[in-house]
Amino acid sequence: MSATRTMGINVTDVGTTKLLPLGFVYRDPASGDDQGERHWIYIFNDGAASFSQGHIVMRDDGTATYDGILTPGNVDVAAIRLLGVAQHTIGSGAYGFILKKGIGEVQKDTVATAANVALIPSDLGTPQAGRACIDAGGGTSDVFAFATEANALTAGGELLTCMINCIG
Repeated sequence: MSATRTMGINVTDVGTTKLLPLGFVYRDPASGDDQGERHWIYIFNDGAASFSQGHIVMRDDGTATYDGILTPGNVDVAAIRLLGVAQHTIGSGAYGFILKKGIGEVQKDTVATAANVALIPSDLGTPQAGRACIDAGGGTSDVFAFATEANALTAGGELLTCMINCIG
């Protein structure tokens, strides 16, 4: 992450006071890690649950603003509704940046994951809220990332390094 603070705050700053307009996008320039730019979007956590590192955040029901909630884990969610993925904790009722595009960490569900597979928000049930699963259906309307590494663990909640591309 760039040390430049041209917007007045850092992408890891979180608080209950809005410091930037919701939907503000900060582009973290490519650096020596050769992973390219990262695009961060400023949102409000409008849900009852905190966002933890790797949680997938979607636009809240029936809103045009950048109020985010965790993906529910029990229904299909179209990629167009996904705002990004939390890379640090953002409590309920707080403002902060989530990663909209670039290399970052995503929480996976309870299925072993191979490298280079497309990921969608988990639709396995409530315990998988905010987590990703493999796109076994081969569709594209809900794909938001692909895994750059494998993870054979099946407890759920493990972090996968992924290329994230959220368009909501």
